[in-house]
Amino acid sequence: MKNLRPETLGIVQRVEALSGCPVEFQPDSSLSIQATLQKARHGAAAHVMRYRPGSGPLDYWVAYQCGFALRFFALPPDQRFDFVDTGDGPEQAATLLTSGQSLPDADLERVPMFAHQIEQWALMTLLSYPVGMRVDQWLHDEFPSLRDVQREGMHQIQQENLRLLSMAMGRLTVPVPLLGMPAAYALLADQLLGTGVYAIPYRAAGVMGVGEALRDAGAAVPQGPEHDRALIDAWAQALGMSSWYAWRPYKILS
Repeated sequence: MKNLRPETLGIVQRVEALSGCPVEFQPDSSLSIQATLQKARHGAAAHVMRYRPGSGPLDYWVAYQCGFALRFFALPPDQRFDFVDTGDGPEQAATLLTSGQSLPDADLERVPMFAHQIEQWALMTLLSYPVGMRVDQWLHDEFPSLRDVQREGMHQIQQENLRLLSMAMGRLTVPVPLLGMPAAYALLADQLLGTGVYAIPYRAAGVMGVGEALRDAGAAVPQGPEHDRALIDAWAQALGMSSWYAWRPYKILS
């Protein structure tokens, strides 16, 4: 990736040195997100950074994904864990979708499908946002020369997240408690980018209280990567998602 900035390449090289494996880059236009880093497992010789071509500031997406990897590989092997779906989420998501309202039959029939979509999105967001906010803070503090691409990338994410406020299937909408996760991220974006605009839609939608509670729950957890599981657990407890996932010891060959 010769078109990456020296600072970004340096972050990639830190991942390679810490993990003992190279990072390979693969364009993937089918990705629903901008980039993802697949750790070397099952005998793979390299980590794979997949990215969506033309999706904006590649330096930011790469540095952000590498930030997760640096936190993960900084841990001793016995402190590394996988985040796994327990299967309890869809039923609880369905309860959130239907509580306190009378729905027509057509919407009731949609509940299982929409609940599954909400559960999958919520788990991915729970895994990524609490730690990702710390990665963003790290990038902002340690790499001021990347702040221009960070600003562009965070703005793009905030614009994409706004769709969640209007996402619906019939009369079914994303449950308010779960919208607290993008609301918390909007607070960080406003803080790091020196704006006040990203939190406004969440305040207007009445979900910022949850976002502020998540921000405060995260602030009570120490910053080191050894506390990342506790950070995610703190958010999950605040959201009522603790039974939706479990931690399983990470094994390279599993």
